[in-house]
Amino acid sequence: MEETINIFELFTILKKRLLLIIVFALLGTGIAGGITFFVLTPRYQAAAELIVQTKNDTNTGSNLQSDVSANIMMINTYKDMIKGKMILSRVQENLASRYQYDLSVDQLRNMIQVSQSQNSQVFQIQATSINPTQAADVANVTAEIFQKSVLKAIDVNKVTITSEAEIPTISIYPKNNLNLAIGFVLGTVLGIACSLLLALLDKTIKDERFILEEAELPILGVISEVSKKEIVTGKSVVFEIKGKPDAIDELIHRSEPRV
Repeated sequence: MEETINIFELFTILKKRLLLIIVFALLGTGIAGGITFFVLTPRYQAAAELIVQTKNDTNTGSNLQSDVSANIMMINTYKDMIKGKMILSRVQENLASRYQYDLSVDQLRNMIQVSQSQNSQVFQIQATSINPTQAADVANVTAEIFQKSVLKAIDVNKVTITSEAEIPTISIYPKNNLNLAIGFVLGTVLGIACSLLLALLDKTIKDERFILEEAELPILGVISEVSKKEIVTGKSVVFEIKGKPDAIDELIHRSEPRV
């Protein structure tokens, strides 16, 4: 017969296995913390902000809205320039001479990202590295090289570095709190799953319902619950007769061996 568990039994099982669930939750949090703090390598990100002003921006007779839209669209061109070989090669040489960083052009391309706020002429050159100081140096040098190069390559009026990159103190990867929360949730879910599995595999008789409905046998009596301490002290066990005499006689008759 298929075994089912109602809501009340579910809460009873979880309450009974609460210690097991807590152990799994703490274990999951501990494993997540160990991986986060001792296995994964932290990565830091620094960003320099720039704004490019075209020559049309200084023309008071031009349409301001169209000029701003054009500048925003031009940022896509600046992104391609920044991650292009011409600028990155100069960035590589500058970093090697000033900071003795041995980075290839491909490594720099993977480290650098260009982001833009929506409907804004301001954009950021972001550099990501396992070394926070290196991240700030790469972002600032790239911004300086772009500032000098774009004036020669594109017809713009002025490139302004509005904010230099600072050395980050907090890593962007891994997300410590998020990883710990995920470990806690997974551990808790695993603990609940194990509790339910143990309950389904437990074939011992737990209540009178099993005797009456599953085994279809009458209940002769109930023995009072005795704790381990009471057993050691030799407390007497109370046996309460609940079955009817006819039912008891019938059970005895059914249990007698037939010749």
